Amino acid sequence: MRQLLPLVALLLFGNLNAWSQEHYDPKKTLSSEELFMKQGTASRVIATPGQKYLVLDASPVIGGFHRYRFFPGDNIKFRMKNETIRFNETIASVSDSSFTIGIVNEAVGRMDYQEILLKDIRLMKVSKRIPFVSQLAPILPLAGLIFIGADFFNKGLDNKRYTTDPSSIIIGGSMIAAGFICYKLTFASLKINGRNKLKVLETY
Repeated sequence: MRQLLPLVALLLFGNLNAWSQEHYDPKKTLSSEELFMKQGTASRVIATPGQKYLVLDASPVIGGFHRYRFFPGDNIKFRMKNETIRFNETIASVSDSSFTIGIVNEAVGRMDYQEILLKDIRLMKVSKRIPFVSQLAPILPLAGLIFIGADFFNKGLDNKRYTTDPSSIIIGGSMIAAGFICYKLTFASLKINGRNKLKVLETY
């Protein structure tokens, strides 16, 4: 299966080279507030002085400190204490100790609003863009499956089809496992506790 390694390497590093083509341009440098606003969806309400927004200060066991910001208009994924429902809704507004989400009521064709107290949040699903790691999350598993599939359908050293060499399974499986690790580093479920704190701040 050595002849397949250059193909897989080309698939991986070819994409990495494409991602690295964007060069630094001083004119594109954003202020700290513009960087905050760039995170999230296009439906976010433009921040004005005194606007409240959610902050999740996370200090996970693996990785360093990271601050996640959620403005009105952003999508938020969370679970509440003593409930199994997975919320994946849009923030309508933020107050001192709670935030309000908008939920589409299809039965009556209107938008209902539900206030969520910060103290009732048990877990939040967040994502963090890590250079190369985030991009490799979907590519590595695909490359691993292609590698194993190519060995299965093509004639190998034994000149037989529909057989897989143990080394190919090891290499392909390692790619899939690495992709899973990249995914977990990019998308994390954080429990709200002493290490991961959810609070409200204001723009200024």
